[in-house]
Parts: sequence; structure tokens; C-alpha cells
Amino acid sequence: MQEKKGKNCGEKKAKLETAKKMMEENIGIETIIKVTGLTKEEILNS
Repeated sequence: MQEKKGKNCGEKKAKLETAKKMMEENIGIETIIKVTGLTKEEILNS
């Protein structure tokens, strides 16, 4: 079970990194949400 939790944590971290890079490229927040599956709050609070 611990391995699955770690994998999910790693996947989320990767998505947050992708979102950060997308924001640096001035990609709209709605597009970032669609692509990453993250919430607006997760993206803005990272």
C-alpha cells in the first residue's frame, strides 16, 4: 500500500511541475487544469 501512495505522490509532483512550466509559458489556467487534471487551487498554491 505504501508503494501506491508514493507513486501517487510522485505523479502529483510531476503534474505540479508541468503546471508550473505551463504557467511560465503563459498557458491559460483552464488549459492547464484540463491537461494536468489538477484543481485551480492546487496549481495556484504550488
